[in-house]
Amino acid sequence: MFKRPSQLKSIVKFDFHLHTLDDPLDHHVYHTAFELIDLAASLAYGALSITLHDIQYENQATFEYAAERDILLLPGVERGIEGSHVLLINYPKKVTESIKTFTDLRRAKTPEGLVIAAHPFFPGGVCLRDHLYKHHDLFDAVEISGFYHRRWDPNHKGRQAALKLGLPLVGNSDTHTLEQFGTTWSEIDCDKTPAGLIQAIKAGKAMVMGRALTAGEMGLIAYKVVARGYMKWINYKRVRGYVAQ
Repeated sequence: MFKRPSQLKSIVKFDFHLHTLDDPLDHHVYHTAFELIDLAASLAYGALSITLHDIQYENQATFEYAAERDILLLPGVERGIEGSHVLLINYPKKVTESIKTFTDLRRAKTPEGLVIAAHPFFPGGVCLRDHLYKHHDLFDAVEISGFYHRRWDPNHKGRQAALKLGLPLVGNSDTHTLEQFGTTWSEIDCDKTPAGLIQAIKAGKAMVMGRALTAGEMGLIAYKVVARGYMKWINYKRVRGYVAQ
């Protein structure tokens, strides 16, 4: 029987940067949304957002499946805006998929939504870098991304930028393979509702939790996410006989 997640004020463990087999760009992701939710439930997560690239995930069965496990699933997307990745949380699908420029984002931004700078200073052309400073008033938080080692941590520049710009931090895993999940997350004391979570995050009440990856973990994830990502002849959706929802 369908039940709603508990809405009482408590410590909520959350991760708002997650990819699944449904992702239209990442053909190498192997896990389903249901497998991810099962793992999250076993680790006592209270809120998640599945953030596929550019296409907002809206499978009602998945939202109900999460709720039955006392997890609040918020709508989200990792949107490419002028070539840079931005997390848009709790916006309508029609709105997020119309945003292509920072001007579009400025028009669409609402108090009910959350805009997070995804891995802003990591290697690669899809990271915000100077766009974070140029458009800082559009962002509600800066992400601390889970793919880092104690001797290699691009999040350091993100922390510096957040401090300089007066923006709060949130920890997300950017899960593409389940080995990434559960090593970096956020915890917050608030009502477990979309409004309660978003207001508390914007107020800077989220605590970034987790640990650096070991060298072995980084190597495994790099192979599964980066190296396997270039193996275009392997489509894990086809391997699993999976049809994206």
